[in-house]
Amino acid sequence: MNHGTGVQREWHHNGRLKIEVSTVRGVFCGRNRLWLRDGTLLSEHFYLRGKDVSADEYRSAAKLDRTLPRLRGRVGKPLPEGTARRQRIHGVFVRGLLGKPNRSEAAQWLRSKADDKTRRFLGRFKREVDAAKFVEALYQAGAAEVIVPDIYHDKRGNQFADALVVRLPKSPAQRRAVRAVGDKLRKQKRGAVEPETDIGERHLYLSMA
Repeated sequence: MNHGTGVQREWHHNGRLKIEVSTVRGVFCGRNRLWLRDGTLLSEHFYLRGKDVSADEYRSAAKLDRTLPRLRGRVGKPLPEGTARRQRIHGVFVRGLLGKPNRSEAAQWLRSKADDKTRRFLGRFKREVDAAKFVEALYQAGAAEVIVPDIYHDKRGNQFADALVVRLPKSPAQRRAVRAVGDKLRKQKRGAVEPETDIGERHLYLSMA
């Protein structure tokens, strides 16, 4: 859409509003907001012809210019910066993954290839045996559970996964040990660990895409 005027919206898969962007002739103008999938407001900005201004500044300008969108409702209270914000964002993201129906405990998923003869591919591991050793290393380090959150298939029935969700133990030493195993992905250029530092999260996300 070129030089569009109006409000553009995008929704999370669960139906909750994700993004709301207001433009006038293709320029940010009005209220722009961003939410997590649980409805938590992450950010709210007010733009006056592309410039970030306060809500009061925008309202004053809108009174003098009828072409500017009116602000409806109260000004929100976005989640403030800090550890609590990081925990909330990560927690909501992980809960979304764990809510997917196509998930499995990782070691069991890798072993079950013997039952249906199809192959299992985890991230950038070329062999199932190497993927299984990595999962076992996470358990040996103290992981309470290792989950494959989003399994997909090809036409032959082979199964693929690009991530792991690791339920962390409470012991600080074991948490560090699990993170050390996960960090091997980064060192071997096979993936990344989120969050990068311990923020008291319940689950660790290992991206292998």
